[in-house]
This record gives sequence, structure tokens and C-alpha cells, in this order.
Amino acid sequence: MHGISKSRHEHLKAALLQMEGLLSERQKECGCLQQAIDYNRELEIMYRTYERLLSELAGQITAYEIFHNQVKVQFLAKKLKELKKEISVQKPAFPMLIENIQLAYET
Repeated sequence: MHGISKSRHEHLKAALLQMEGLLSERQKECGCLQQAIDYNRELEIMYRTYERLLSELAGQITAYEIFHNQVKVQFLAKKLKELKKEISVQKPAFPMLIENIQLAYET
């Protein structure tokens, strides 16, 4: 999936506006003029929706990153340090603890 190019959007809008100008001078009876106008309007609506959703997505990504770091640093790291002090090397749970520590610090 790729983002929408603002320059491609602007170029297409400009081309549609030029087309509207040409059609309005030459073919007032043709439905092509109205189609160009409708396309331009819909293109702008879709682009504004895209920008709004992109902004919402950026906010969601930021919120996720903050929460991710909070869980990792304030909860997981703290609890793993506590468990490492409590669980001796001889206990059966120790290998799982080591694996959990490695997994936590890979994120």
C-alpha cells in the first residue's frame, strides 16, 4: 500500500480544471463538462478524507508507541528484574524467565 502523492493529486486537479475550461467554451451541451466538475469535486473530497485519516493514523501510532514504551519500561522490565532476583538458576521456571527477558528486550 502506498500513500497518495499530493503532487499527483494537484496535477490531476489542474488537468481537470483545464478540461472544464476547454469544455465550457466548446461543448456546453455535452455532459462531459459536468462529469469533469463532478470528478474534480469527488477527487477533492477523497483527498481530504485521506488527509484526515492519515492524521488520525499518525495520532494512533503516537499513542501506541507511548503505550508500548510504558508497558515495556514501567511494567515488563520492572517485573522481569524482580523475578530474576526471586527465581534461582536451579528452578524449572528460570529458562522461561531468561527467554522472556530476551523476548522483551527484542521489542
